Formats: sequence, structure tokens, C-alpha cells
Amino acid sequence: MAKRLLPVGIDDLAFYTPKIYLDIRTLAEARNIPYEKLAHGLGLHKMALPDVHEDAATMAAEAIAELITRNKLDPRTIGRIYMGTESALDGAKPTATYAVGMLQEHFSEDYGADCFRRCDVLDMTFACIGAVDALQSTLDWVAADPARIGIVVASDVAKYELHSTGEYTQGAGAVAMLVRWQPRLLVLDRLTGISTESAHDFYKPRRERFTETPIFDGQYSNQCYQDRMQEALADFTRQALAAGLFRTGQFPAWRKRWARMAFHLPYAFHARRIYVAAFLQEIMADKVSEKEPLAKDLWALALARQMEEATYEKVYADTLKKVSQSALYQRFVQEKLESAQRASQEVGNVYTASIFLALMSSLETGAQDGTLQAGERVGFVAYGSGSKAKIFEGTLQPGWEQVGAQFGVFDKLQDRQAVNYEQYEALHSGIQKGSICPVPGRWGLQSIGTEGVTLGARYYEKLKREPVISG
Repeated sequence: MAKRLLPVGIDDLAFYTPKIYLDIRTLAEARNIPYEKLAHGLGLHKMALPDVHEDAATMAAEAIAELITRNKLDPRTIGRIYMGTESALDGAKPTATYAVGMLQEHFSEDYGADCFRRCDVLDMTFACIGAVDALQSTLDWVAADPARIGIVVASDVAKYELHSTGEYTQGAGAVAMLVRWQPRLLVLDRLTGISTESAHDFYKPRRERFTETPIFDGQYSNQCYQDRMQEALADFTRQALAAGLFRTGQFPAWRKRWARMAFHLPYAFHARRIYVAAFLQEIMADKVSEKEPLAKDLWALALARQMEEATYEKVYADTLKKVSQSALYQRFVQEKLESAQRASQEVGNVYTASIFLALMSSLETGAQDGTLQAGERVGFVAYGSGSKAKIFEGTLQPGWEQVGAQFGVFDKLQDRQAVNYEQYEALHSGIQKGSICPVPGRWGLQSIGTEGVTLGARYYEKLKREPVISG
């Protein structure tokens, strides 16, 4: 019990996304897809695109540098930088080492060339849940010594084949997290619900030709997400009851306990779609008011459990649809989920960073409109294909609003440049050689080694002019 309540968690977060994006309307027109299907059906507005000089390492370095600078950290006090990514740049050398190399050069003038020499650096990969794994590992490490400071960074480029069903969910970005004792933002409870099962819903197999795009089955992946989520939620509920988080006989109503919920979002509206079944299960166990319009449907579903399977499945499907369209569920979406999806609508899927961008979106919004208070809880629903889900929660700390209000997520999303379809396709196919929107002072890939012991090695520099990638 004591370990569960240690005051360890996230002290601050920083977000980086490329300066260019493709408007979803542009893609919809090029693919002859109704814009309303993507914008109003899936919640997609824009997709962030990495420029020619950008990759998972440069984005991670930018997010970490902002975090260190804003918090006036001495890099020599940072004991570890763990990176969650599925956009690795090498089969052996961690992408985090490239990011730390850039950071070392940047901070060396003030702190010395060896300022990150004693920093433990690591990549963790489990599809979209890798950064959650990195965070929980770092929480354990920090909890062992109040003097320890760690950084976790999630950085990814979500890229699919042109004309594929995943193409319109693409995105790119990074989120860095400062993990320490007595955090100003969120204390994270160590209780975690877990569900794991080997599945081929989304994966990147070794092939003769290197490719960044995955093999995936969208419907199967959605089912895996839902199954793992509900199993992990059941595991979390079991542990919560054993830990005494609820009174004896009281059903854990998570929709009431959590002021906000941060999901992994493959697309912006995914949480509101994927959570309906769990919501139905909860309100049936929690016994909603007889005055609630859904009460008769829930009673009919309970009776249908005594009928043959085919009949029950039909009643269940009908009830699920009614719940998703009900005022009760729409109110839940608006109160708990909507603010978390706003940034995703403007960025797209960012794999490991998606759940933490949802958190930043929700907290920045809550800090600005005053709808979140210290002491309220945030529930996390993490998922990684392959497949695994984790459920955990955090508690907002006194004064958290000062931290959340300065994230600047939506200011960054406003300060971007749209590309046209031809530029998008050139970037996607790799034939675009010059950067579209280089920003002096940002890191950029300058060259890739072509022979001998430097074959494939990547070299980065701060941009002074438009980079020309060689190799």
C-alpha cells in the first residue's frame, strides 16, 4: 500500500510537432473520400508531417530541450532518459542516443561536453504503449531515491502506405515528461491493470526492402484494443477493490471517479467509439436511475442473458448502439473525453506520444477554462498492438494549473504551414530533397554515412540554412 501512494509522478511535459501539415480536406479530395466521413466521423482535421530533415530523434531532442530549458535543469542531474518509440532509426543503436547526442552538443557550452555522460539512455518498444512502459519503469527508478530525476520521451512518425485505410490517420510528434518526487502536475498511482496477448493486429516485420509502413488489420486491431482494454480494466478494478479504494460492496464507477480520461488515440474520436462497451458494462453494474431513458433497455439486456446466444447478441448490439447515441453517453464524452481529443484532431496519430498528447490537451484546456481542480483524478487507457493494454490513474496536485497553462500545445498547432498534395506525396515517397519549412536553430539530419564503418550512421546539426541531406 505504501509503495502505491509514494508522491512520484509527472512534474512537467513538453510537446514538439513539425512545422508542416496536410489538411485532411486536401487528402479527402485526392482520395475521393467524403470530407465529412473523416472530419465528422473520425474527428480528423490535419495531419502533422515530418519535414525532410526531421525524424524521431530530432523531434525527441526538441521536446527534451524545451523541458530542460523551461525547468532550468542541470543536465548533469538527469539520471536517465528513456524513450518510447516504434520509429527506431537503427536495429541496434537506440534512437535515444541520437537525441542525447544533439542535447549534449546544445548544452555543452553551459554544462560541459560530458554533461550527459552519466545519464542512462534506452529505447523501449511495444508499439504504441512503449512510452507508458518507459514511464512506469522510470517511476520505479525515481521512487527508490527522492534525489533522482528522470525524463521519458515518446517520439514517433505514424506512416502508412499511400491509398491505404490507415493513411488519413498519419501524424508525427514527440512528448517529453519530467519524472520526479513531489511533482507539481500529477502523482501517478502505482496500481496498474494489465492485459497481454500475442496478436498480429499491427506489426512491422523484417522485409528484404526496408519500409517504415506497417502490416495491419484495422478491424482486428480495434477488437484487440477493446478486448485488452476491458481485460485490463477488470484487472485494475480487482486490484482497486483489494487495495480498499472503494467501500465494501461499492462498484467502481470509473466514469465518476475520473475527472478526465486520456486514451491512446489512433484517431481523434477513437476513445468515444472504443469505450461504449465498457461504459455499458459499468452502468449495468452501477444500476442507473430508473428515470434514465436507457433503464428499460438495460433491463431488457439483463433478461436477454437467459436467452439463446444469437438472441442475446442481437439485443446486446441494439443496446450498445442506443447507449452510444444516448444523452448519458454523450454527456460522458463531452465531460471526460472531448478536451483530450482536441490536439489529436490537429496532429493525427503519434503512436507512443498519442496518450500523452491527449493528457496535455486535456490539462491545458482544463487549466484555461477552470474545469479541472487539484485533487481530481485522470484515468489512463493505454494500448499497444501486439498486444497489451494498461490502465492506471494520476491525481492532480495543488497548483498544477500553473504548469498546465504553459504547455503551449495549441499555440504550436496554430504556428504551422500547410503543404499541398504534391508536396505531401513527394515527402511520403522520399523524392522531396530540400526541406519545405526549415527553422534556423532547430535540429536537422545533415547526412547519412554511405560506406565503411559509417554506413548508415546519421549526423545531425542545428539548422542555419535549408539542409541538404546527403547519402
